[in-house]
Amino acid sequence: MISTESKTDFDHFLTQRNTLLVRGLVLSIAGLLLTASSALMPGVRIMNQNSSWLPIVSFVILGTGIMASYDAFLQRQTKEFYINLQIGVLDTVFGLICLTELNKSSDKLFLLAAAYLLIKGIFRIFAAYRVRFSHFTAATFGGLVSVLMGLILWQEWLGTSMWFISFCLSVDIMTRGWALTRFGIWLKTQYKLNKAG
Repeated sequence: MISTESKTDFDHFLTQRNTLLVRGLVLSIAGLLLTASSALMPGVRIMNQNSSWLPIVSFVILGTGIMASYDAFLQRQTKEFYINLQIGVLDTVFGLICLTELNKSSDKLFLLAAAYLLIKGIFRIFAAYRVRFSHFTAATFGGLVSVLMGLILWQEWLGTSMWFISFCLSVDIMTRGWALTRFGIWLKTQYKLNKAG
């Protein structure tokens, strides 16, 4: 795979290589566990709600949004500021709304989750091709999966159960973590090359 970025374009990330790798691994594992839990134990009650694993998924998305907002604050002098700010605001707002709407109709949550996945997926696809990180294929694949899940939710092709909202959002978390993990590994490689050179 040919990457179009120069080393200096991402030098400011090198100090965060371990943090980004750990965050990617945590998101990947959390997403994988929540995906499996949503599929294998769909009827679980959490927080006295009959909403499957959705409260836990919402907390993960909210935490991810808070971390992205913190990244935006740290990178306010770089070109990644607006990307992180957009991701942070969207994740934080969605996580909060999702948590407060758990006892409401699943129809509202279906449309909310569908819009969230479509927006996130389309953004990730275009951002991956625009920035052309070395891991842009992982980000693009994750974006395509999110768009597909969003369309399935929007059209209610597989029913309107709360467990399916949880499943779709968990898959999104897992693919985001995978892309972040790939980026963290690439940064570690670049750091070693810079030290050797």
